[in-house]
Amino acid sequence: MTRHVVFDTEIQITRDNLIERLQNTVPDFSIDLDWRDGTLGYPITNDLARFICDRAGIEEFEQVRTAIRFLEMELENGDEYVRDLVSEALETLAGCQHVHAVQAYFGPRLLRLWATIRPGF
Repeated sequence: MTRHVVFDTEIQITRDNLIERLQNTVPDFSIDLDWRDGTLGYPITNDLARFICDRAGIEEFEQVRTAIRFLEMELENGDEYVRDLVSEALETLAGCQHVHAVQAYFGPRLLRLWATIRPGF
């Protein structure tokens, strides 16, 4: 079920508020309960990338757009830790068989970062 999401781009995203911001922005993405304690950003981010790929595979592009927008918000408003997580997500997405469909939703920040991860792609 897709829900209407309001993006709050004014608040910085940090390790401390990452889970809350992610859940508020991408409500259909489920975070593994084992990773909620201690804010394990890397496994959560890799799961988010797989969520994006899976949704692209079943053509749920509204959810792809919402999740990609969250990655853009992380680049725009995230601290250094959070921005590093976006690189991790893009590295995971590079292995997605639907990466071309996903790329269509990248904003300018993600496209610039993508070019450093996958030159010439």
